[in-house]
Amino acid sequence: MAASSEPRLLWQDLPPGVRGEITDRSGAPVLRAVSQEGGFTSGLAARLLLADGRRLFVKGIPVGHPLAGMYEQEAAVAAAVPTGFSSPALLWSGGIEDWVLLLFDDIDGRHPSLAPGSADLPGGLDTVASMEKVLTPCAYAGARPVAEAMARVSSCWRTLAADRPGDLASWCVRHIADLVEWETRWMPAAEGDTLLHADLRPDNMVREHATGTVFVVDWAFGYRGAAWFDAAWLVPYLIMDGHTPASAEAALAGVPAWESADADTVTALAVSVAGHWELARRRPSRPALRAYQDREAAAALAWTAYRTGWR
Repeated sequence: MAASSEPRLLWQDLPPGVRGEITDRSGAPVLRAVSQEGGFTSGLAARLLLADGRRLFVKGIPVGHPLAGMYEQEAAVAAAVPTGFSSPALLWSGGIEDWVLLLFDDIDGRHPSLAPGSADLPGGLDTVASMEKVLTPCAYAGARPVAEAMARVSSCWRTLAADRPGDLASWCVRHIADLVEWETRWMPAAEGDTLLHADLRPDNMVREHATGTVFVVDWAFGYRGAAWFDAAWLVPYLIMDGHTPASAEAALAGVPAWESADADTVTALAVSVAGHWELARRRPSRPALRAYQDREAAAALAWTAYRTGWR
């Protein structure tokens, strides 16, 4: 997840020439632009209603901004996502007047709730279950192996052990040596040829109002690896939405990639994710992001404790 201390850029922040070029690229005048002010990055995100009734979604950031590379990466990955997968089509991307911009079909919907009993949950799990089949082989030629790209996730407990925070939970202190030992064990089993989202969570999904289909958005990473990775990565977010660790895992029972995953490998990923958020939540950030990271860390630790059985 990208963090920013800056406020969201709004549609009206775009230079008039850039707005005009977006209109030209859209093929019809923009009747209404609604800036989206949520999220954890400072880039522009706006939903556009066009004069011909179409709805588009534009996102972008100034060239030279520290996050500009992520937007360029997303454009490359989104262009490679197969059309058969539930993800909005990238219509155009490029640079206009020192802005990096991406133009997508807009999904008329909202972020799903993945809470126990939610009407959104089956659709979300159906989309997750389709990922292995539809996104294999990996269609993005520039995809890095997920274990290589996320090696940083597998060194966080080592970092915390070397310079132990005074507020580290007693459970973590008791098991710090085991956490360090386990945090790299998922990496060999992550090799594969599926295009991975690598940040699968409810706010990177949109449930379409008309059909209930859950779409995956924000392809800022686009790694290559084993399909179980994305399913497992979702577990802490199911916990954040109200599941227990046991019910979160039970919810994934119909996802083939999850069912085929080696138990120790999943446990090792849980350990790594918990270390990642324990370290990340101690870095300087905005209060809203810090609160979210605190919740991520708590969920991942609960999952880790459940899987390891350590007391």
